[in-house]
Amino acid sequence: MNEVHAVIELRITPQRECGFGKIAEKVAKYEQVEACFLMSGGYDLLVFVKGRDLQDVAQFVAQDLSTIDGVLSTATHFMLKTYKAGGVFENAGGDDRLAVTP
Repeated sequence: MNEVHAVIELRITPQRECGFGKIAEKVAKYEQVEACFLMSGGYDLLVFVKGRDLQDVAQFVAQDLSTIDGVLSTATHFMLKTYKAGGVFENAGGDDRLAVTP
């Protein structure tokens, strides 16, 4: 089974007395979510998700994440190819370049 992985940036409104925690916990409970981090910078949460295909992830973002109260915006980035994960190179020693002939 091929899976699609994506990274989603969320901008959220902190809630009185619990800050970002309540929304982050709600986001993290979805089965599609593999990891969820509070970030500094231009967005608040960084969410790693997986799905069956591009449409599955897009539907999850549109119907679930973006409809949570306090979520202001999302930006989804699909992972197209893995070069290194978990400290391990995916194509160790291999060369995917096309041969150049004169």
